Amino acid sequence: MRPAISEKPELSSSKDANAQVVAAAATKGLDAKGLRIMSTMKRVKSAYFATPNDKYVDVPFERMKRAVSSMDPDTFAVAIHGESGTGKSTLLEQRLKEEISFQPIPDGYGNHLYPVLYVKAPSKASMIDLGEEMLDAMGYPVTRRKGESEIVRDVRNYLRRRGTRVVIIDEFQHVLDAPKMKGPTHVADSIKNLLQNPKWPIFIVLLGLPEIKEVVLRDPKDQLLRRVDDFPLLEMSLENDGELVARIILELVEKRAGLRMSADVPPDFIERLMFGAHFRFGMIMKIIYHAIEDALENDQEDVTAQSWEEGYRRLVNGDYDADNNVIASDDWRKIVRPINRNGVFGPVSKRPSS
Repeated sequence: MRPAISEKPELSSSKDANAQVVAAAATKGLDAKGLRIMSTMKRVKSAYFATPNDKYVDVPFERMKRAVSSMDPDTFAVAIHGESGTGKSTLLEQRLKEEISFQPIPDGYGNHLYPVLYVKAPSKASMIDLGEEMLDAMGYPVTRRKGESEIVRDVRNYLRRRGTRVVIIDEFQHVLDAPKMKGPTHVADSIKNLLQNPKWPIFIVLLGLPEIKEVVLRDPKDQLLRRVDDFPLLEMSLENDGELVARIILELVEKRAGLRMSADVPPDFIERLMFGAHFRFGMIMKIIYHAIEDALENDQEDVTAQSWEEGYRRLVNGDYDADNNVIASDDWRKIVRPINRNGVFGPVSKRPSS
């Protein structure tokens, strides 16, 4: 059973030599207070909290592990999707960190095999763009522009050479923005061919917004549709998840940041917090991070209502009008802020009185 609280994996960029040099240079410009806040926020943000979605996505990954274990040639794809800000990418990255079956394997010759490949689809991704991204992630960057057939052939060969049986493609909705010629429909057909490669069959996890289902539905022969398991992430609610959010706040505020929760927060604070974040777990976490950082910046020992108001304001890039802030407003349930597919909040409007 996965622990309720664990540590997130390090960012891949943290191992980059140039990133380390730049970070060291930036550290020189921090005073004692800045260093203290940096260290505290790093500790706060490193905590990973399991939600019902972690157990939910156990199902497809257990199926893949069993199939890989038995060398079953009958592969399939999985579509895991949810709205922007629900924490999809963090959930998958944590899964890769904790899953023993997906760790690098010594090949006995000083090298490693890598059972899983994780990539993010580039913007407006055609199959060529996606293939080049996969090759680059495997350490085989394309030095010259190749044709699609060459790219797909290289991807197949390198997946086999690398020992990769599971490919995770994040931000898969980007293929919907690809040019119409050889666009989403063609990508769906190419993914079907990757699954059916007789020399090296693979499992594919498509991760993205709910609209990624459109890619599957655009398969003209419905062959991909029959091979894709659909896993929409569970939405949060106050009734089901309010206590979890309260426990997370106490863990981060008190144990990780060494602060206290102020008594001046409104009694319906948890509901306000979840409502303001559109009940999306990743956005709830961002408000918590912002509020803690605000308290540290102002040398407070408590995370006050004002810090939570600032946390919400930063999330939505809003103004300082209390009537537009769900933490501060008396009529907070009437505040409506639309949010687009990129997780960007729009201007506030007020829901009319019933």
